[in-house]
Formats: sequence, C-alpha cells, structure tokens
Amino acid sequence: MKSITLKKLFLLHSWVGIITAVLLFVVAFSGALAVLSRPELKIWANPELQSSQHVASAQINRLVNEYHKQVPSEFGENIHVFLPSGHNFHLLTLVFESHDGDENYDQEVARVFQFHPDTLALENTYYGPSKEFYANKKTDAPTYIGEFHADLHLGRPIGLILTGFLGLTLLVSAVTGLFIHRKLIKELFTFRRDKGLDIAVSDAHKVIGIWGSVFNIVIGFTGSFLGLATVILLPAAAFVSFGGDQDKLIETFTAIPEPVVSHIKQPTKIDTILDNVHSRYPEAVIRDVTIMAHNDANAQVYLRLLGGEAVASQLLHYKGNGEFVQSMSSFGDISGVSIKVIELMFPLHFGNFAGVFVKLLWVLLGLSTALLPISGMMMWLAKRTRGSSPSLSVQAYARWNRFIIGSCGGLVLASFVLFPLQVVLNYTVIGVAQNSFFGPVFFYTWLAWLLSSVLPVGYKNYFKLTLLLCGASLALVLPLNIIFGVSNVINLNSSLVAIVDISFMVVGIACIFGALKIKNTQKLQAEVQPA
Repeated sequence: MKSITLKKLFLLHSWVGIITAVLLFVVAFSGALAVLSRPELKIWANPELQSSQHVASAQINRLVNEYHKQVPSEFGENIHVFLPSGHNFHLLTLVFESHDGDENYDQEVARVFQFHPDTLALENTYYGPSKEFYANKKTDAPTYIGEFHADLHLGRPIGLILTGFLGLTLLVSAVTGLFIHRKLIKELFTFRRDKGLDIAVSDAHKVIGIWGSVFNIVIGFTGSFLGLATVILLPAAAFVSFGGDQDKLIETFTAIPEPVVSHIKQPTKIDTILDNVHSRYPEAVIRDVTIMAHNDANAQVYLRLLGGEAVASQLLHYKGNGEFVQSMSSFGDISGVSIKVIELMFPLHFGNFAGVFVKLLWVLLGLSTALLPISGMMMWLAKRTRGSSPSLSVQAYARWNRFIIGSCGGLVLASFVLFPLQVVLNYTVIGVAQNSFFGPVFFYTWLAWLLSSVLPVGYKNYFKLTLLLCGASLALVLPLNIIFGVSNVINLNSSLVAIVDISFMVVGIACIFGALKIKNTQKLQAEVQPA
C-alpha cells in the first residue's frame, strides 16, 4: 500500500480515536457490564429471583384463569405472562391488555397482577395505560447500567443515534488499525513492559487492537445496527415501502397477527403448552407468553425463548388446544438471508449464544475494547510532550491525564458504587421506590469525580485514589450482603449470589492491590519526562 494512503489511514484512525475516545470508553465499559446484566446480575440484584425462578405450569394456568374472571371481557383478548427468569420482571407478571381502551381510557390500557415467584402471593396490581406500566416497572443496578449502555439515558432518538454512531467509529478504528499496522504477526506478540510507560502503552494498544480486531469489528457493526436501526433504518424502510407509515410496516412484519375471535368457548391449555415447550427445549428459558383470545376456540399462544440449541431467540406458536404449530424467529415466519443476519445481531453483540463462558469472554474483550481508545489517547498526548519543542507542556499533559481519569475512572466508580447501593436498597426500600436512587447516585458520583480532576494533584495519585475507591466499592458488596442477609449468601439455592459476591470481592481486592503498587509522586514534573 502506498505510503500516502497509509498516512491518510493513520490520520483517520488517530482523529476518530481522539475525538471519540472518552465516549467510546463509556459505551464499551458499560457494554462489558451489560453482558452479564441479564440474567446473572439481575438474579443477584433481586432477592425474589434467588429462591426460585421456576413456577409450575399448572399454577400459571390457574392464575391466568382466576384473574381472567376478575377483569372485563375486553381484557381477555391479549394476555401477557412474563416469567421470573431474570430477563424481564423480577415477579411473575400477568398483563391483561385491551388495545382499544375501555370506559376510562381511549388508548391501550392494562390490568396487571404481579406475584412472588416462590410463594405466588399477590405483590402488586396496576390499572392504567400500558405504556406507563412498562415505562415505570422496577429496575435495578445491572438493568440501569444495561439501559445506560443502550442510549446513555438520553432517550430516543438522540441516545440511540449517538451509540449507533460510536459503533461506527469503533468499526472504522478497528478496520483502519489493521491496515496501518503492517507488521501484524510481530506486533501480535510484542509487549515491552520494561521499556517505560509510553512504550508499554503503545505495545498494549497494538496487542489489544490486533488480537481483538475481529471482536471489535463485530461489536462495532452490531452496535451501530442496534443503535441506528429503529431510528434511521426503520423510518427509511417505511418511507420507501409504506409511504412513511411505520405502523403499517410493523403490522406487516409482526410475528403475532390478531386472531379472529369465534366466541365459542374452549379452554386454553396453558399448562399443556408450557410442559410441551420444556420437553422440546429443556435448556431454553421461556421469557414470556402471549395468549390471544383466551378460552376461545381460535385462541393462539406465542412463547419467546432464549438459549438452548438456537443462537438467536425463538418464537413458538401453539393453538389454544395445545397443538404445536411452528417455531419461528423473533421476527416471525419470514424467510431470507437478511432476516437470519438481523437475528444474530443481538446475541453476537451481548454474547448470549453459548453459555456463561462465552459471556465472560465477551466481558474481558469488552473491557479490552474500552482500553483501546484511552491507550490511543495516551499515546497521542505523550507524543506531543517529546522533542526539543513539544507542543504540550508538562502541566497541560497532567491536566489531560486527570481529565481522562476523572471522566473514565469516574464512570467506573459510578458503576461500581451502584452494586453496594443495590444491596442496601434491597433491605431498606421496597419495589419501584428503588428506581429513584440509581440515577442520582450514578450521575452525581460520576460528575463529582470528573469535577475533582481540576484539582492540582499528581495524576498518578489521582489514578491511585480512583482505583482504591473502585476496589472499596466492590469489596463492600459481600460484607453488606452478610450483614443484611446472611441466608442469601449461604443458601445453597442462592449459589449465584455467593459467586457474584465473591467475584466482586476478588476484583475489588485486585483494584486495591493495583492501587497500592502505584508509587506516590512528590512532584508534578516527575510524572512526565519528555525525551
């Protein structure tokens, strides 16, 4: 490749990384945590899920029939059952919907009943617009972080456009990085940690970038698609094919068409259907069940599954009498290579296709992805402090480093603080009242640590303090869980809780140990030694 072309690619690679470095770190780090947010960390965060996540099919059938009799007839045409699997609600949730409203509402309205997954005691009820119920459901620390990764809590379309754009920048950086590093094989195994910080950072940037290039390309592509599809691609497709009518587009490709109600009574065999699904796909998890025209001869039942032998999620279709109809993709019975590719976007992005081992691998690769833009930024800054006439002074270099630590380290600290907070909330605040705590604690912690970066302290000491606080936050989780709920930690049915708590303790101790290994700096000038 011509040197002038390589130079242009290098400039593109450099400036894309510099401009988006902090934002890429934010998205990549939150994404690494989001990989385990459902179901592992969600189960850890909700005591109701820790005792049992399985509700007998006969009990679900009984509850649907019992509460179906308590709601007006129009609410029986669309019933949603959300199982306590750690993917949706923390409680067994029955949602009876009327798409045409009722005497009090002219919009889609719902009557909701939520039950403890172990005792099946009625915990909550709701009556009102469906959208409000789903928007205000109980959240938790891992879910909050997962939703932050999706749209940075900026909402739609701004948040999704921004994260989709950052996916594109990661894709560009990964591709251009492969082209500008011509000695790929040599650089794959080159890491000179004894040659000084600048060289170690440079080698680490190349090693992480090259080894993780395939992962970064996949994550960049799938992230850009998931971020931009609903706000750009969907309206574009509606404009081209349906005159701009997005509702018509969705209706055309919906996986669940409305059945024709016969008004002939026939029991819907929910328990038979659930048992059949468990026997067909014993390793899969049923996320939710949709029952249309309940107890009608034309009743149709749809179940969404995750896991098992399928890489992507599945949609199973049954008749109300228990007869299996077909297995489809989550997009319905639509054929074509493009649909198969789209199906793989979500599992590839979050590693939800081959068990916990792959998810842990995705976490490690996601953390390495987060380090790429920051190490690149450090290389760019260090380069401008060298030479006889550096363009960046020692003080400016220190200020930039404190900004990187404050913004990126502040995000890490704000995320980690949510986990001990979750333990405290579980034993002091009930239900949806917990929701009001996560946002303020997360953003105020992040903002406070970012603002502290303006203080004239040595950036190595600043980094050391950041690591200490991050480690202390995680190390607090296990002691707090023991203090507030010993039974949850030692209960054999809650082994996941113990594993997560111990993992937090190990990572926390590692952060503290790493911080203590950093030597104190007495003089600011000693932190930077331009060649």
